[in-house]
Amino acid sequence: MPLQKRQFLLRGFGLLLVSLALEGGARTFIPRDNLPYALSVLRYLFPVLPLLAIIPLASKYFQKSAGAPLSSRRAAPVRRYMERLGTSMVLYAVFLMASIVALNQFSLSLHIKTLLAVLTALPIGGVIWAVARFMVDPDVDEFERMILTRSLLLSTALMLFFTAIWGFLENFAQAPDFPLYLMVPVFFGLFGIVQYFVRRGFK
Repeated sequence: MPLQKRQFLLRGFGLLLVSLALEGGARTFIPRDNLPYALSVLRYLFPVLPLLAIIPLASKYFQKSAGAPLSSRRAAPVRRYMERLGTSMVLYAVFLMASIVALNQFSLSLHIKTLLAVLTALPIGGVIWAVARFMVDPDVDEFERMILTRSLLLSTALMLFFTAIWGFLENFAQAPDFPLYLMVPVFFGLFGIVQYFVRRGFK
């Protein structure tokens, strides 16, 4: 494995461990009840912050993963993509934590709950928009665009297959209901795995 890739994976794994440690510490030492609203938001948001550092880490890795820095023309779409993706992920984390705390601490009307649900989902649309803009960016390398397109198609096919299987399990075998919002992280998890194998197929 190339040194740059090994360093990237180790640092990403380290950030994940830090996030899990912060979450465990928050659960152990910070009571979730009787906290002011602002502190409750921070209590949920704080463990997520290390994961956001993966975004600039990934941006730096992809700009130099070919063994030498990309040209400014080829690096520009990667930078724009990471900026859009990072903004969407930060907004998603903030809206999600704020919504969870608001639902737990306040008695909200149905209209407010509906608004919170829509606001929490909007940044996911931003992630999809960032991927779509990256795919049509004229400065993106054709090979990278092909890798992304194939990965998206295969991930979508696997996601459809997974939802069909789980749907039949719910109907035939009394499997627990699968929350629809979890399809988003499952899809992007599949996308990351599939992209690795698609790229490896060309080596």
